[in-house]
Amino acid sequence: MSPKPLVRNVLAVISLCSAVLGGAAPAGAHDAPPHIRAHVPDATLVGTGRFTWFAFHVYDGALYAPVSRYAPGRPFALELSYARSVKGADIAQRSIDEIAKLKLGTTAEHAAWLPQLTKLFPDVREHDRLTGIVLADKALFYFNGTRIGEITDAKLAQAFFAIWLDERTSAPHFRNKLLGLEP
Repeated sequence: MSPKPLVRNVLAVISLCSAVLGGAAPAGAHDAPPHIRAHVPDATLVGTGRFTWFAFHVYDGALYAPVSRYAPGRPFALELSYARSVKGADIAQRSIDEIAKLKLGTTAEHAAWLPQLTKLFPDVREHDRLTGIVLADKALFYFNGTRIGEITDAKLAQAFFAIWLDERTSAPHFRNKLLGLEP
């Protein structure tokens, strides 16, 4: 075998190994699911991360934005794939607790927001996916790809997604993974 075909073969193997090990992904591998693309054109993956609470794997997250670039104030989607069962009421309460830790909203607003979130979120089981899609005037929510509701209160929507995306989040490593700031 002459050197040129050998070099081409070695480069092909390196490229394939890189793709398999997470380097370069095949075209389309980072495209957003259809329910996200329907609302956020050109949405592609920004980053992914695993959220754990103590030693327990709770969910994996994926952040999608147009052309893989998240920017506050622009449309995006956050999808959480659960690794365990969690009651919808617990998701709502934990969300309000995290919003309060971020000092977003007032106590009265938290009291008004809790029933809205409790009504919105279903109980989840392992492999279930909750997706929030932020648009200019509202946030849409999907459960396993099926629309389940929306938040039209802009302040609540902003506070809710700040749980993961605000610099003061209680899960900074998870935030950095979602934003593609950490490998």
